[in-house]
Amino acid sequence: MADQQRAAVVTGAASGIGRAVVERLRDKYDYLACLDVADLDDEWQDADDVHGFAVDVRDPDAVSETIEAIESVAAVEAVVNNAGISQAVALSDLGPDEWDRVLDVNLKGQYLVARAAAPGMLERGRGAIVNVSSVAGLRGSATGGVHYSSSKAGVFGLTKGLAKQLGPAIRVNAVAPGLIETPLLTDSDLWTEAGLADYAAQLPLERIGTPDEVADAVAFLCTDASYVTGTVLTVDGGSMLR
Repeated sequence: MADQQRAAVVTGAASGIGRAVVERLRDKYDYLACLDVADLDDEWQDADDVHGFAVDVRDPDAVSETIEAIESVAAVEAVVNNAGISQAVALSDLGPDEWDRVLDVNLKGQYLVARAAAPGMLERGRGAIVNVSSVAGLRGSATGGVHYSSSKAGVFGLTKGLAKQLGPAIRVNAVAPGLIETPLLTDSDLWTEAGLADYAAQLPLERIGTPDEVADAVAFLCTDASYVTGTVLTVDGGSMLR
């Protein structure tokens, strides 16, 4: 229908980069579908354009049912695969269950959401998918564990494969943030305060990034990058130059 609402789906939307992406896209889409295993707080309770869905992106049935519910009221034109987890663990302590948990959320979850949302986009002949990865997928991670860097490297392969399969109707790109001030960084045991300060001092931009700065890149790839697909945009303060 010509007057159907335009929707953007954001996973991992309850905090950090996901929350910033939702705010950044509110002036670009009519319906913001926020998927997260955590409860959304009161900030959006009275918002007519923001709708929360309690979803574990590892669950294929839950993902499919959620996308179907969204499509019943709004046409999904953008997907931002942001849900991700990490845990500091040495290889010698990394068991198969923890490996599977991180890979399932960070990589399988992105595949499941893309698989569920792509048919509607293809039918309408338009859409954009932005997968959130990390520079850890490009250079490895000293703090996040090999399961984290492996999952984030896999996102690049998923992005490029989807871009080839889903074009020309759907553009698929990835962003690779560096260290960003999110709960995954500040509320975890991945970094000490002194370690973060030392790392930031070595960057060309000499600071840690903000969720809003990543959200700006995501919004560009969703709405303005009409001739960009299959690419990885690093948002890292120049960390890849080190």
